[in-house]
Parts: sequence; C-alpha cells; structure tokens
Amino acid sequence: MTRSAKLGTTSVVLLLSTLIPIFLNWQLPIAFVCGVLAGLFALLAAQQGSRWWLTVPGLIVAGVSILRWNAAHTF
Repeated sequence: MTRSAKLGTTSVVLLLSTLIPIFLNWQLPIAFVCGVLAGLFALLAAQQGSRWWLTVPGLIVAGVSILRWNAAHTF
C-alpha cells in the first residue's frame, strides 16, 4: 500500500468518525479535531498521490449535508 493510499484511508476513517458523534451526542471539540485532521490527511494524500483523495471526503461531506438538509425540511 502506498503512502498516499494510507493517508487517504486515514482521512476517510477520520471523516467518518467525525460524522458518527453527531448522532451519538459526542462532544463537539473531538469531532472538530477529527475533521481538521481528515482534511489535512486528504491534502497530504492528494499531494503525494492521486487527486481522488480530495474527492472522496468531499463527496462524503456533500452527501451527509444533503441528507441532513433533506431531513430538516421533511419534518
């Protein structure tokens, strides 16, 4: 596994761990730090390898944002 793949995978895992606390009522500072680290790792992975490592976290954030917006306007 290349270094960029390791960084990209770590970025995606950290980003997903940022989204879980929203539903489990975790503390916000931990989620914020995980989100910042996920963005940093995605930038490092994109710099060292494929630019797709920026697209994957972006799609996850966009998908969750659309789902939350849809849920807020449904009820």
